[in-house]
Amino acid sequence: MYSGRLAYQLNVLALAIIAAVLAGAFVEQLVMGELPCPLCLLQRAGLIVVGLGFLLNLRFGIQPLHYGVALLGSLVGAAASVRQILLHIAPGDPGCSKAVFGFHLYTWSFVSFVAVMVGIGVLLCLVRAQDAPR
Repeated sequence: MYSGRLAYQLNVLALAIIAAVLAGAFVEQLVMGELPCPLCLLQRAGLIVVGLGFLLNLRFGIQPLHYGVALLGSLVGAAASVRQILLHIAPGDPGCSKAVFGFHLYTWSFVSFVAVMVGIGVLLCLVRAQDAPR
């Protein structure tokens, strides 16, 4: 069953989480002096595109096209994350960022992008066919 209010609230929640993750990345960069590598910048760009998709839903109404934008952003971010994980997969490699709960930030980034993809799938299941634009 479609609940426009529930979908709207979930989009707001997703956008707030994305803003918090980006704020954390900027705090690490500006306060802790940890400069981002090019792959980190690609992951941030992917996260910004994901946020743009959710923001489009909040501004113009919930549409599958907007979820498609967010999904493409999450695919780009996940690809950059996997690339960075594979660069540091060798035994004894210390990685290039601090570990949080045993995983480096680029690994958490991959987990986040996969969670976004699953979340978009759930949100798309909430859209009824008659509510989608034709």
